[in-house]
Amino acid sequence: MSIDAAVIGCGRMGAFTSPAVQRFAPPCWLPLAHAEAIRRHPSLVLQALCDVDPAALRRAAEAYEVARTFEDPLRMIDEVRPGLLGVATRTIGRAQILLHGVASGVRAFHVEKPLCNSMRELLELEAAFAPGDRFLSYGTIRRFLAPYRRAVEIARSGQHGALLEVQVNLGRGALYWTHPHSVDLLLYATGGAAVESVSARLSNVVTGAAACVVESDPVVESATVLFEGGIEGRITRTPGCDLVLACEHGQVIVEADGRDVVTCAPAGDDAYCVRVPVAVGHSAPSGTLAPVSHLVQCLQGDPLAVRLNESTRRDVLLGQRILFGLLQSHAGGGRGVALAELADDWVILARSGGRHA
Repeated sequence: MSIDAAVIGCGRMGAFTSPAVQRFAPPCWLPLAHAEAIRRHPSLVLQALCDVDPAALRRAAEAYEVARTFEDPLRMIDEVRPGLLGVATRTIGRAQILLHGVASGVRAFHVEKPLCNSMRELLELEAAFAPGDRFLSYGTIRRFLAPYRRAVEIARSGQHGALLEVQVNLGRGALYWTHPHSVDLLLYATGGAAVESVSARLSNVVTGAAACVVESDPVVESATVLFEGGIEGRITRTPGCDLVLACEHGQVIVEADGRDVVTCAPAGDDAYCVRVPVAVGHSAPSGTLAPVSHLVQCLQGDPLAVRLNESTRRDVLLGQRILFGLLQSHAGGGRGVALAELADDWVILARSGGRHA
């Protein structure tokens, strides 16, 4: 049985993967664009595309041979009523699209990050995606990629002792542009452990008419997420695109955005750590095809996929809440903030280079 799909946003994430990613990214990242991933899945039919830019829309429609095109995303949802919807727009207006999609009966969404611009939008989205028959995946796709799945499997196995710390090194990046990825890795690696508090030190925090309205996309200088059981998640300015899972008796490291996975642990009587490469299977879908395939399994009623999406959906919403928590921590002098105490008036417009994230 085929499933109708549609994509809103025909830029580099919606339709055309950037040449730099195609040239430099490890193979596990491809296909990256929503439309390309949808076209590769045998159960999906790409029925429609939408973009506010007529030229971008025309280019994508020609490339993917899609006849139905729209410049109004809400009209497209109402007329096409896709089973699976890719949302690759700028963040401004994204919450409205998602809420309209849910109200119109769309059941599966693959959404670029970040999720929304305000805490009030997040509260609406949390309510909209509470029912178990709505499925959600996110542009923070590392949790679906084989190198990261293998590394987390090893770290959770106990062979190096209990997990103590998760460190994400994506360089000096912006809260909205870069660090939804970092936060999602922390949540995925810790496997559903409750968040006790978050804290952060930011720069480039430019406020608007009110102190709770941030016009800029703040730079994260450092951030910490404390989890139950004493696990500490850290977001650093260290370059390299590495994930370090530190356990009692060794480390598991995903290097260079998934190019390699290694363990680093003492061997025998040698007190010094020895690096050992880890074999990673690549038979599973890669890139954005991985979360899209997961959503298809959910729509087809696969019980394991439906159960796994509960944690994915929870982490998407929780990750967005953590971003607001990091901002509130900075505003409070870097103190630890419990997510339950967040004010509901925070807004992050995340303008950078004249455009929103």
